[in-house]
Amino acid sequence: MNLADCLIKMKPQPKVSVIAVNYNGKDDTLALIKSLKKTDYKNYDLIIIDNKSTNDSREALRKIRGITLIENKKNLGLAEGTNIGLREAIRRKSKYILTMNNDMEVKKNFLSILVESMESHPEVAVSGPKINYMEPRNRIWCAGCKYRMQGYKPLRQGEIDNKKEEEKYVDGIDCVLIFRTEVLEKIGLLNPRLFIIQEFTGWCLKAVNAGYKCLYVPESLVWHKVSASLESGKNKNEIVTYYTIRNWLLVIKENKNIFYFLMILFFEATIFAAFRFIKYLSWKKPGLIFVYYMAIWHGLLNKTQDELVKFG
Repeated sequence: MNLADCLIKMKPQPKVSVIAVNYNGKDDTLALIKSLKKTDYKNYDLIIIDNKSTNDSREALRKIRGITLIENKKNLGLAEGTNIGLREAIRRKSKYILTMNNDMEVKKNFLSILVESMESHPEVAVSGPKINYMEPRNRIWCAGCKYRMQGYKPLRQGEIDNKKEEEKYVDGIDCVLIFRTEVLEKIGLLNPRLFIIQEFTGWCLKAVNAGYKCLYVPESLVWHKVSASLESGKNKNEIVTYYTIRNWLLVIKENKNIFYFLMILFFEATIFAAFRFIKYLSWKKPGLIFVYYMAIWHGLLNKTQDELVKFG
């Protein structure tokens, strides 16, 4: 090992706070904590936000040493639940803040690679790893996201992870994001009105509009069960349909001009709707058509979470 390599190894690691939100996902969250404790990155702390779980999650998490558990008095959703963790991490003066879904496992060096990449790219506001499905573990769920008029689309979803990739700029990052704290302080946190779905990609759009970059780092790898928290809900299709459409309109309204918003609103109410309705009818769920238009109406009127129809 030469002198330069020795100096790199001796360089202090930037402080990182890792945040995950739990809602009735005790087993998944415990598995994530166990996985994170095996990481080769040492200068990090772990903040778990419990969104008023109704099972025994809190009791189990209180027993875990070496984590900070913040217990919310009500379910604030993934967006504001994450914001609570972000504020705590900012208070701790962490240089980087990593947020991730609780239904994940990580490769040992995933965080070291992400931090190294952020250190090398000062123009980047946020970066993210390659995310594979938990089963099969060699199939890609998300390799960064591409912006489309209908919303962000995960890149390479469903492909077998069998080729070498280089780091590259992408339109957005979802599910696992390492933020540059100074950018969060400058442009703001996640939009709490989004509750769940579009909260991370919506922030990426805001960052890009502010002149920053989003970076996909394929050498960093995590595995994802995919929507584990939604799978337990009895009305998953209604929830996903509602928040996908309503939140996309809110994201566009916040980050684009009024003419672009009206164009997207028109397409959502007509052309995009026609394609979605064919899919809903093929699922034998015609009731989703009503949910779809209610989502458009709420997006147009800027309804907040407290005013929403409850699906659970």
